[in-house]
Amino acid sequence: MMLKRVAVVVKLLFFSSLLQGNAQALEAASDKTISIKFSPQHLLINGLHLYLERIPEQGSRHGFVFSPRAYNGKAKTVDLFAGRNWEDSEDDRVLGYGAEVQHKIYINNYTSPDKSRVYLAYGVNYHHFNLEFKREGWVKEMDPEGLEVYKYRLRPFNEKINRIGGVALFGLQVPALDGHLLFDFYSGAGIKNSSIQTDYSHERYNRNAMDYGYSGLHLLLGIMIGAAF
Repeated sequence: MMLKRVAVVVKLLFFSSLLQGNAQALEAASDKTISIKFSPQHLLINGLHLYLERIPEQGSRHGFVFSPRAYNGKAKTVDLFAGRNWEDSEDDRVLGYGAEVQHKIYINNYTSPDKSRVYLAYGVNYHHFNLEFKREGWVKEMDPEGLEVYKYRLRPFNEKINRIGGVALFGLQVPALDGHLLFDFYSGAGIKNSSIQTDYSHERYNRNAMDYGYSGLHLLLGIMIGAAF
């Protein structure tokens, strides 16, 4: 009988520790007020967008987002989206940086780390792009006699873009793995205003809303993936 009682007590302690461990894990997940996400769609244009969100306190309906951005690589994908002749853009490159700040307002209350939350968000952003590409153009050279002459041939060009903008978003944040993994789906609208300096014959990167130097209204649709801490 003593052995049976001891076995029962051990089993009770074991299950109690399991329940306590699960409760602590759930509590730890629900206490998370910081998340880090990124948007995979921006990788298509050689851009890395990170989203660092801070919620002031557990269960708060407000979130504050800082989004640093970096661009480095070939620009031919943007040429494709903008309807340019991207086959001639193999050597075109973009180097840039930017940032956005957002205020998120969650519409539904926080209930558990497994429940989705709907939100509204608004923010402002700034981007700087440096684009290098080669096209046919006039080049000033020195001839063998020391005279300056102009020749029409393939030459490098540079276009610098400074862009400011604003966004208004409607989104759905879907957690997984007790709130440790986050999927964030959003749509909305934005506005951009670009200032462009170029040594090409005309401004090249302002054809449509997918372009680096676009100015005007545009629609937004995307996904963010990340983790909560």
